[in-house]
Amino acid sequence: MTLGKTSKAVIKWGIYAVLLLILYCIQTAPSLLTIHHTKPVLLIPLAVCIALFEGEIGSAVFGLITGFLWDFASGKVFGFYGMVLLVCCLLAALLSMYLVRVNVANALLTVGGVSLICSIWNFLFYYLIWGFHGVWLSFGQLLLSSLYTTFFAVPLYYLVRFIATKFNSMIRT
Repeated sequence: MTLGKTSKAVIKWGIYAVLLLILYCIQTAPSLLTIHHTKPVLLIPLAVCIALFEGEIGSAVFGLITGFLWDFASGKVFGFYGMVLLVCCLLAALLSMYLVRVNVANALLTVGGVSLICSIWNFLFYYLIWGFHGVWLSFGQLLLSSLYTTFFAVPLYYLVRFIATKFNSMIRT
């Protein structure tokens, strides 16, 4: 029995949504994956890796939903990370469609860049603007978190690639 194109798309995006919820729960667990008070943001590599394999509209919407979940978890203004991940996932999808090959090295670079952009975004609007004491220590902590987040790009890249090969008729390589 073969599934139709719409059925495959619904199942694929359903798997992505379940994976998003699982990683959200892991990310928000109090002491899970914490190293010296630094936690990774597991939602960034998932959203970016999905953007590398999917179209621009789906990637942008998934980035927006991922950003909203991250906003909810971090206690930031609703839409703070949503708009950043929407733009970053859209750009990652367009990059993989027209400019770069999709491989693990480019996934690492893209996830690292998006993670760095999100860290700088957070630093500018939540630390630097208000002039807190020891603000540069906070920046160092954000950079460590960004590096730790990039580490998870490799396993998530291979997981998303596996899902994409099962449900897409052709994938980008």
